[in-house]
Amino acid sequence: MSSSAVSQDTSEPATGSTRSFDGTKIAFDLFHRPSRSVVVVVPGFWRTRRHPAMQRFASFVNAAGYAAAVCDLRGHGDSEGIFGFNLSEHQDTAAVCEELLRSRSYESITLVGLSYGGAIAISTAARHKLPLASLLLISPVADFSTISPRINLFTLHRHIALGQALQRPRFEWRGVRSSPKLRAIDDVADVHVPICLVHVKNDWLIDHSHSLALYERANEPKELHVIDIPGNYHADRMFNVAADRVDPIISAFLECYSPK
Repeated sequence: MSSSAVSQDTSEPATGSTRSFDGTKIAFDLFHRPSRSVVVVVPGFWRTRRHPAMQRFASFVNAAGYAAAVCDLRGHGDSEGIFGFNLSEHQDTAAVCEELLRSRSYESITLVGLSYGGAIAISTAARHKLPLASLLLISPVADFSTISPRINLFTLHRHIALGQALQRPRFEWRGVRSSPKLRAIDDVADVHVPICLVHVKNDWLIDHSHSLALYERANEPKELHVIDIPGNYHADRMFNVAADRVDPIISAFLECYSPK
């Protein structure tokens, strides 16, 4: 793996990049603080590492006592390549983890995956020998073929901001449904670290049945939290409306399984 080291500048965040298995450049930001574990955040489809929600989550992780890194998935932001909906993205995430371990000497990694990033985090944990402490999944995708959004034009503005819609990732529109993909529902049985799943009940984009299915196949120890709140919010949007319920779950899970 060809890689470039994380900037040693003490300002936050530090910008880094690495090369994936096929030479694709993958960009990430490191929100550093001294800690034994680093929390690596895998955003969902159409989210970049510089999205305000990703930066706020990294700040939350820092405040909890951990270093945090947020990556741009291939086809997003400053990363190269074409997004494949969990085909090669697990290689990219593993490359970022290996770069952080090499350049900063962390003892362990906690992977946090949001939406499609949850599926990628599962495949990364299942297919790579990394010193993982735990796996935290926010509104994860279990299987692309079972995604069935419930679109309400009167409430869509609550879920998709105009600025996000204008930052289109690079992916192939044609053949998306039929293109080869890894299924997190298959890979999760090969994950042998503590898993926490958090999902809003009746999520408008990725129904909470995805988390239910993943929980059933996951190994112990595992946690499932289906949050019943109005609004059908997806992934990081739940932090805007239910932080008082979601934040303590995440903090407790990290405290229990991710060494500081």
